[in-house]
Amino acid sequence: MKILFILIGFLCFQALAELPDASVSGINVVKDWARTRVQTAAATRQDHYASPGFWGEEIIYQIQVDRFNNGNLANDSQNIEEYQQTHQATEDWFGLPDYRHGGDLQGIIDRLDYIKDLGVSVLWLTPVFKHNGSYHGYCTVDFTEVDPGFGTKEDLKKLVSMAHARGIKVVLDIVVNHMCNPKTTYRKLPDHYACADDLNNKTWKGESGGSSHQGELDFAADFFPPFKSQFFFNRCGANSQADMQGTGSTAVYGDFVSTMFDFDTRNYDFQEIFTNLHKYWIAYADVDGYRMDAAKHITEDFIAYFSTNIRDYARSLGKNNFFVVGEVAGPSDWIGRRVGKMYSNPQNPDDHGNVPASLTKRMWELKSIYLNNPVAPYPGLNGAYDFAHGGTAIDVLLNRRPARALEDHFRSGYFSDLAAQGDYRLNWNLLEIHDWPRFASHDLTSPERSALGLSYLALAEGMPIIYYGMEQGFNGDCHFDNMNAGRANSDIQRDCKSGSHTLYRQDMFVGGMYRLGSTVGVINNQAYIGKVKPALSPEWTKDPMLNRDHNVYKIARKMNNIRRSCKALKYGSTKFRWVGDGTNGILAFSRVDNGNEALVVMNTSWQKRGIPDLDVNDARNGQRWNNLLNANEQAWGNGQGKLNFAGLEINGNTTMVFVPEYALGPYNSNLEAHLCK
Repeated sequence: MKILFILIGFLCFQALAELPDASVSGINVVKDWARTRVQTAAATRQDHYASPGFWGEEIIYQIQVDRFNNGNLANDSQNIEEYQQTHQATEDWFGLPDYRHGGDLQGIIDRLDYIKDLGVSVLWLTPVFKHNGSYHGYCTVDFTEVDPGFGTKEDLKKLVSMAHARGIKVVLDIVVNHMCNPKTTYRKLPDHYACADDLNNKTWKGESGGSSHQGELDFAADFFPPFKSQFFFNRCGANSQADMQGTGSTAVYGDFVSTMFDFDTRNYDFQEIFTNLHKYWIAYADVDGYRMDAAKHITEDFIAYFSTNIRDYARSLGKNNFFVVGEVAGPSDWIGRRVGKMYSNPQNPDDHGNVPASLTKRMWELKSIYLNNPVAPYPGLNGAYDFAHGGTAIDVLLNRRPARALEDHFRSGYFSDLAAQGDYRLNWNLLEIHDWPRFASHDLTSPERSALGLSYLALAEGMPIIYYGMEQGFNGDCHFDNMNAGRANSDIQRDCKSGSHTLYRQDMFVGGMYRLGSTVGVINNQAYIGKVKPALSPEWTKDPMLNRDHNVYKIARKMNNIRRSCKALKYGSTKFRWVGDGTNGILAFSRVDNGNEALVVMNTSWQKRGIPDLDVNDARNGQRWNNLLNANEQAWGNGQGKLNFAGLEINGNTTMVFVPEYALGPYNSNLEAHLCK
């Protein structure tokens, strides 16, 4: 029987090698092809990795694939943009920060043991599907193939399998808002704002169809054939930066830029095809979750359809808790309409808040599917990014705002909006990301600040994201004294001073041409910008970019493992125990879950501070609490609801984690800390 499945899969693969063209064969043929493609992938494997029981237990490591590690020199010249080819053939490497630098899937495979050692449990990979040559991958041109510069489909499957063998889950970043093609143009120009307003009005009224103000696309010959249909795109024309950052109609219905064409996510045929294209990667590569890029810029009904059906399909393969998280960089009502219950009653979608009629209609059609899911009986995303939490935490940790600002966040209407729609603990928490400056860029020479940020991520509510290199103190600092790009040096220096996004995406491998600075001296010594002869990195335990002897890495590893051992830190809600109205001081909060409590004390100043008496749930007279990082540092309950620290001080830019003595686990000499029982 197994041989028969393999034979069927091979024959189907041969038949599907040619992508159907929607403009020639019609949309129904494309729909049939997409369904068959999923069935083919499912028929070739019989086992899939089980989902986590609760995703809130997980710790995420984000990798910018091109910048993480070069594991295969043979694919370095694949899918390179013309400007890079032109300049790399000369002595003057103009545009070097935006080149493809050589990171690939094999490079990640080679470092899986390092990632496991750090104590993380989820890899989030920036887009790996075939793109237009831009290193970041967010300009997809083909959803059916891995980009050749990153490797092959087989490499992706191997990476996921080898990650699973180490207990690490894999979440793929998928571009859901647009498709790229530099040769495609408008043969008929749209009326930008009138077009977007028309489509928005129809969405809110629950109507289908287009607008008389839409443009008409002139598809290039190499445009992705299954999506060669005017009906699959909004065709409202390119947005301005203000359009993209705002909350007007154009934010959802306009093109990102002139070559990023905005999908018509209201179109039911598109929804089905797109969802099936991504079911394929669950069946074929066994991925564990999807991160929906730019989820702010797509319609709510599409999010409900995609999230519901993707989770349902994964369940059919035994992945009972497939995770779908979205990037919604907008106000809380925009996030709330896309997460969990989506401001609606899942049992009765007519009972809802301020949502489009198109969402209500779609929910009625999806109701029987999502209510049948015992883990996620709702239509929306499992979680979203809590950008407001991250931004507030950055300011507090860097003493730009008082600690009280964090408590205010957890008491805000923004927080309430998110918590009311889903499980807040499933939202992703961050201090840096590929679109944000490095946390350490605000204090370039302070490993203490790097460690403080990593400690907060591990101990705060929400799923922590460690952006690659944060544990090595990456700070995005250009070293002008070690540059070798010919006449391009001055241009690169200007780019560095301008705050380019490439500063957030430095290379993490010794053969990289864009190695920026670090708060850690031994890593900072590797800084270099310029021409290189590509070379593979040493074995991970000997790799100078993966130094594990410094305090930043040690604290990150220690805190990650403490989080994973303590029920309160994995599952608990947040109770603030001490916040001040000034900067440079003590921040204390508890994580509490069903009688389990961990008390976190942080000092964001540079000086030692005494620890005041703090409220805790178990402050019985004489009840001892111990710091997991140094069990000799103790506090005692006073019988009146407070812990007394008997004059104990906390060093500047450090963290303590106290638990009751009965929750203190054995000392781990490898971590140099105690874990929870």
